[in-house]
Amino acid sequence: MAVIIRQASPGDEPAVVDLVQELAVTFDLPTTVDEHYVRHFLASPVSDILLAVDDDATVGLLSYAMVPGLFHAADSGLIESLVIAEGRRGEGIGRQLLQTAVRLLEEKGCAEISVSAAAANEAAQKLYFEAGLTEASVLLEKHIER
Repeated sequence: MAVIIRQASPGDEPAVVDLVQELAVTFDLPTTVDEHYVRHFLASPVSDILLAVDDDATVGLLSYAMVPGLFHAADSGLIESLVIAEGRRGEGIGRQLLQTAVRLLEEKGCAEISVSAAAANEAAQKLYFEAGLTEASVLLEKHIER
C-alpha cells in the first residue's frame, strides 16, 4: 500500500507522541510531550500536524505553525518537527511530508517558510535544500527547563 499524507485528527495523539518521543531519543533531547499537549497543539488555529500513514500505521509526521510576520506583512510558515519512524527512513516519506507542507503553506498565503536543522544533520539539510529552502539565517535558541 502507498503512504498517504493526511492531517492529524482526534485519535492520532498516541501515534504523534510515539514519533515525537522517537525524535527525542534520536537526538538525545528531552521531551515532555503527551496526548494532552498534542490535543492542545492541534486545537490551535495556527498549528497543525501532517501524518504519513502506511496501511494504518503512522510512519512519519511533520508539525508546523503559521505565525504573523511583521516584515513581510504576511504569515510565515514554521516547520517545527519532521520525524520518520526508525526502519522507514530513506524511503522518501520525509520528502512527501515536506512537499505537502510547502504546498499547503504556500496555498495559505505564507510569505516565507522556515525550518531549522541540527548543524550535523546533513540528511535533513539536503532534504530541505532539495525542497527549495536556502540557508538564510542562523537560529539561536535558549531551552528553558520546566
